[in-house]
Amino acid sequence: MGRTFLLRSAACSAILFLLSSAQARTIHWKGHDWNVTTGGMAGVAPGDPTNIHVDDDGFLRFTIVQRNGEWTASEMFTSDDMGFGTYQWIVEGNIYDMDKSTVLGLFTYGPAHDIGVDGENEIDIEFSQWDRTCGGCNADFTVYPSTGNRRQGGVPSWEDNFFVEGKDLTTARLEWSSEKITFTIMKGIQPIGTMAEVIKTATYSSNTRNIPQQPSPVGINLWCFETTPSHDQSVIIRDFQFVPQ
Repeated sequence: MGRTFLLRSAACSAILFLLSSAQARTIHWKGHDWNVTTGGMAGVAPGDPTNIHVDDDGFLRFTIVQRNGEWTASEMFTSDDMGFGTYQWIVEGNIYDMDKSTVLGLFTYGPAHDIGVDGENEIDIEFSQWDRTCGGCNADFTVYPSTGNRRQGGVPSWEDNFFVEGKDLTTARLEWSSEKITFTIMKGIQPIGTMAEVIKTATYSSNTRNIPQQPSPVGINLWCFETTPSHDQSVIIRDFQFVPQ
């Protein structure tokens, strides 16, 4: 439902760029350096760098876990900025029926690098029931405006909340240009440039005021909306690719 609040900006300023498993650290994965959030981030659980690791298959594992009565979530951003082009993630796990409070975000987010403010320069693919506040949805596509065009209350330029049924492997893709963004969710592992096993696609067309225009970092997060889950949560990100326009 495009639930991206000021807490995420606080997370960005808290990144320490240390190579310690107990604090924020950098992961090199799929050709990019990713800065892992520690402390404040979106939602009601702080980020813990130990909740993200690369497994023996080279896949990223994201978790929300409870340790000693405290819940922590997971988030990371690329150290480099990416602009117009195709972004694609391969996700493993039942992201269509997670705990009602859990959100998986796959997104671009300029404010992580001080490119605009929260409510600007963001494009989201999210999987969540939003604590059952979105009329039965379990996923959404969202676009926020460009720098200097933040709307009152930080509301998006456009969002599409929907319910879909998928399998344990999902291809999530966004294609971003100056006046159009196309979102696609497909079953299985699909190469960039192909359209197969499509379960949802939508295109938002507008002007350069309503669509982000500046290159931005890419984020991936698994977080808690409004409340913590009933049990630990986990998602595997098998792959990420970016192909410039």
